[in-house]
Amino acid sequence: MKREKLVGKALLLLALGSVGTLSGCAHYEVNNGRGNIPGYWIRYEMQEADRAIEAARADGKAALCPDQFREAEAAKNNAYDVFRACHTEEGAALAKEATAKAKALCPPRPAEPAPKPVVAPPPPPPPAPKAPTDTLLVEPASVTKGETATLSWTSANANTCAIEPGIGPVQTAGTLTITPKDDILYTLVCTGPGGAARSDAKVAVTAPPVPVPVPPVKLCKPAVLNVHFDTNKSDIKPQYHDELKALADFLKEFPNATGTIEGHTDSVGDKAANMKLSQRRADSVRKYLVDKFGIAPERVKAVGYGPTKPAADNKTAAGKQKNRRIESNFHCD
Repeated sequence: MKREKLVGKALLLLALGSVGTLSGCAHYEVNNGRGNIPGYWIRYEMQEADRAIEAARADGKAALCPDQFREAEAAKNNAYDVFRACHTEEGAALAKEATAKAKALCPPRPAEPAPKPVVAPPPPPPPAPKAPTDTLLVEPASVTKGETATLSWTSANANTCAIEPGIGPVQTAGTLTITPKDDILYTLVCTGPGGAARSDAKVAVTAPPVPVPVPPVKLCKPAVLNVHFDTNKSDIKPQYHDELKALADFLKEFPNATGTIEGHTDSVGDKAANMKLSQRRADSVRKYLVDKFGIAPERVKAVGYGPTKPAADNKTAAGKQKNRRIESNFHCD
């Protein structure tokens, strides 16, 4: 019993001594066990470094400045290693350095100085207005008195235009029909902010020619020939010589005239024989014109139609006489 009392007193004195020692030093706090340091108490600096590292991690500084963060975290771990090796003061000092590194992570960049205000240069002076240009034309440049001509004009960089003499203000571009009585020089003047421009165009007017009497031209009119024959004959009767001469004179006067001599018969006899007879009659007249008057043979064509184109009734002698005929029709090309 006496021994138990002595042991209890000893333990009480030891506890009171420990509390007195800790209460006299503010560098210890309850050990949270994160650094694998044994004991109930641990130096404040050790766990302060751990808290600083975790606070920096929570603020995202491990991503913002990863190299510096790893350096601070390595410093904290090294402090724990030194402390764990019973180098208490050295470990606490290293923990302080790790805490300082953790709190100094990712310092804000100094604000860049505001750019100097840019002073815009003064605007350039407005360009000088362009000088106007214009063009005046007349078509045709020469007319007979009483005929018309056309004035046409264009301009650029102009506000107003005028044509003189006798026309006055006009649009800056356009056309105008004129009927000048005498030679005349037209002047176009166009003005604008940049000045004035001028163009000229002259029209020559000639007097109409005095008409010269022209003898009437004899027209080439178609020539028709009517020659009749006796039955079964192709001889040309003398009474038709004058008519054939008139046809020859016509062909000589109009050398471009051409035509056809058509031979016809009545219906008496064989048709085939009549076709041949009509051809002989046509050939007879053609030959007379060529041989007697020198008409070019290629200008006269001979065709026999036999009884196929009667001009009268073949039932009477008079009708048959009319059907035994030569007809021709010459025309000018």
